[in-house]
Amino acid sequence: MNEYLSVSQLNHYINRLLVGDDLLQDFWLKGEISGFRLYQQSGHAYFTLKDEEAAISCVMFKSRVRNLKFKPEDGMEILLRGSVAVYARQGKYQLYAEEMQPYGVGELFLYLEQLKNRLAAEGYFDLDKKKPIPPLVNRVGVVTSQDGAAFQDILRVLRQRHRGVELILAHSSVQGVEAPLELAAAIQMLNQYSAVDVIIVGRGGGSFEDLMAFNSEEVVKAIYESSIPIISAVGHEVDYSLADLAADLRAATPTQAAQLAVPDIHNLEAGINDWQQRLMRAADNRLNQSGERLDRVMMRRIWREPGVIVDKNRERLMALSHKMLDEVQAGWKLKEHQFSMGVTALDKLSPLKVLSRGYAVVRRGDRVIHMVAEVEPGEEIQIDLSDGVINAAVKDRERVNRWER
Repeated sequence: MNEYLSVSQLNHYINRLLVGDDLLQDFWLKGEISGFRLYQQSGHAYFTLKDEEAAISCVMFKSRVRNLKFKPEDGMEILLRGSVAVYARQGKYQLYAEEMQPYGVGELFLYLEQLKNRLAAEGYFDLDKKKPIPPLVNRVGVVTSQDGAAFQDILRVLRQRHRGVELILAHSSVQGVEAPLELAAAIQMLNQYSAVDVIIVGRGGGSFEDLMAFNSEEVVKAIYESSIPIISAVGHEVDYSLADLAADLRAATPTQAAQLAVPDIHNLEAGINDWQQRLMRAADNRLNQSGERLDRVMMRRIWREPGVIVDKNRERLMALSHKMLDEVQAGWKLKEHQFSMGVTALDKLSPLKVLSRGYAVVRRGDRVIHMVAEVEPGEEIQIDLSDGVINAAVKDRERVNRWER
């Protein structure tokens, strides 16, 4: 034979045949998991999917494993969506898984996904609506079953961390048909009485179906509408419910929820003692500083020889008083002299002085006559002299230009 194929060529050719088949590139397959292995280093999962008569090797890469909403286990029957291709190095075909769901609850997964998307669109999971957990909590409300181990775990941790904390249990069933309404009613009751600082809502672990009450719309809305901060504690760390998304804070377990709800009283007491010590040291320092300052003040001369200081200041006060009196008297004499000179100047300008020198003021009634033309012959006039008034009548008038003489 002159023509032949290599092994790799054959494998690649078969792979192209499989990849080119549309039916084998996106389909759902039902089977039972066997030999499930999740490698921590790569994050990839390898397992076999089988039924009563056959099996197929499967691989799910890390990017897809992270999207799983449950933990795959051997013996679990699942629905798997993926495609078939040849792993050329080993010459075997295998199924590359894109999505995985437990069989029998596939429709339930779809319902929850749709409910989650709708509630998210309506704002029930918005981060900016989350309420902070109070730093100091004295009363805790717990919504769970009184018969469950979760309640005992919460009670134990609360007593260990904060011996003075009060606990109010709002009993409710945590699984079954009536559980969603009972859980919602318990949350509403605690809000109605406003009797607690924080509420823990949850239960211990269980199957997917057991946790369904915490995936209900009733519970999500009750948590969202609560005016009291709520910590969710549903199942174990791997379990995640819609109640967790709606709560103000999610705890991986009921035990952790109790730890998040109240502070460790021992740490608080240690902190208080530390601050007390700091306060006492600060007070001692302040007292010492004030004492030193008082000692320096008391060492001043005013406290040692107060009489000498008072006498010295009294002498200074007397000197200033005499100086001020002298300045006042000198100012008064100056003002008196200035006043006298002003009176003399005004006296020289007095009309009476002018009249005493032989001048007269001619009036007609209240009006002073300045010009000859202002009177007519026969009019009565008054002549003011220095010692009295002459009433006269104008006999005649004559205008004289005194500058021509």
